Amino acid sequence: MSSPETGHDTPTTGTPTADVAERARQVRARLLGQVVRDRIDTAAARYGPLYTRAEIERRVSESLPLRLGARRTAVFQPIESYSEQRIPDDVLVAYDEALASHLFSRFWVVSPAYRTEVQADPWILGEVNGTSLFAVITHWP
Repeated sequence: MSSPETGHDTPTTGTPTADVAERARQVRARLLGQVVRDRIDTAAARYGPLYTRAEIERRVSESLPLRLGARRTAVFQPIESYSEQRIPDDVLVAYDEALASHLFSRFWVVSPAYRTEVQADPWILGEVNGTSLFAVITHWP
């Protein structure tokens, strides 16, 4: 087909836009980097900013007040082995919804601590599959 502006042939697929979008989605699904990028974008849209482990450690530890002579830290535990306290029902439901999203490879309960003395107010984090980024799923007092 010749373009009226240039007189040159212009490529056309003859494929409606919806078909092109679907085909692009299928191709993207086969490209690991694109799949990871989609997971990152989706996790950020659903759960807010994503953080590195160092950023999470800083944010969680800063949730504690300063205590003279005590270093504030964050203790990470796999959610499957967390037994410090009973996880509230609404927090379990939020975890289950995040698990069902298939965006995350692992889930952690992160608790603020003075050195290794764990305090209240744990957070549940999802580790975005294929990355070293974390989403804050929820936390509870």
